[in-house]
Amino acid sequence: MAERPIVLGVQPCGEGTDPGRHLERLTLAARGVDVLFLADPPAGPGPGPVAGPAAVQPPLDALAVALRVAPGVPGTGLVPQVPATGADAVALHDAVAALDAASLGRAGWEVVVTDRVAPTPSAELWAEAAEVVEAAHRLRSGGSGFSGEFVQVRDRIPVPRSPQGGPVVVVRADEPEALPVAARCADVVRISAGSVAEAAMRRLDVEGAAAEAGRDPATLRVLVDVGVGAGEGLHHSGSAGLASLAREVARTGADGVVFLPARPRGLEKVADDVVPLLRAHRTPLRTLRERFALPLPAAGLATSAG
Repeated sequence: MAERPIVLGVQPCGEGTDPGRHLERLTLAARGVDVLFLADPPAGPGPGPVAGPAAVQPPLDALAVALRVAPGVPGTGLVPQVPATGADAVALHDAVAALDAASLGRAGWEVVVTDRVAPTPSAELWAEAAEVVEAAHRLRSGGSGFSGEFVQVRDRIPVPRSPQGGPVVVVRADEPEALPVAARCADVVRISAGSVAEAAMRRLDVEGAAAEAGRDPATLRVLVDVGVGAGEGLHHSGSAGLASLAREVARTGADGVVFLPARPRGLEKVADDVVPLLRAHRTPLRTLRERFALPLPAAGLATSAG
């Protein structure tokens, strides 16, 4: 069986306050990578001269950015961060499904938790997020209802089938409380590490947690964060060094990397200098699930063993 090519992602930094320029940079950077990971960008002043104090545009959330940029980045996956705590599970599902339809199956969403009423234990936040993901799975698979401790969803009319069977679910597993949720709910797990050896050990932890949850670890994909420029964890400033780090990470068994530029110009560095060192050309993806070589999603999530 042919070896899967390494998946190359990038998550832009939040520097800058001009939404128009932010979208332009994303479009330019996406030409070289497989997946854009998107966080909420900062609000900025409105374009053009204004009378009196500068008008401030409403902030674009990551989902809105993904919808705006989707037509300009054909062949690139889009994974916005989406808060799952305090969310209306139906509205969340429909918003991500709209992105998946608009991008013709190139969408995913990264589950994040936010503490609305401090202090809420992290374990409780992640338990709620897991129920939101489960509810989204049920809605995707035919409109069946869901009843949990935090989330209640009634039956509804089924929506059109996703172009890829269902948007890809991404969970960052850096918090101990997030690891079992990632192992049970995610298609793709993101991890950070201080060294290549640590990244390999953390990947094994993810696979072990998946097996404990009753899943085949082969159905999971693991991506490792790599900083571009200054930063904590795995990082490098030079293009050759970044490419070398990506190769080392892939040799440990990870499925790919997510480059984290410390500054906006780092997006162009990744697209123009680093990616060409890692592959001669890229075949534009048809669906994000296909790019990760993921199986079609099952109707529900794995149940915990025992």
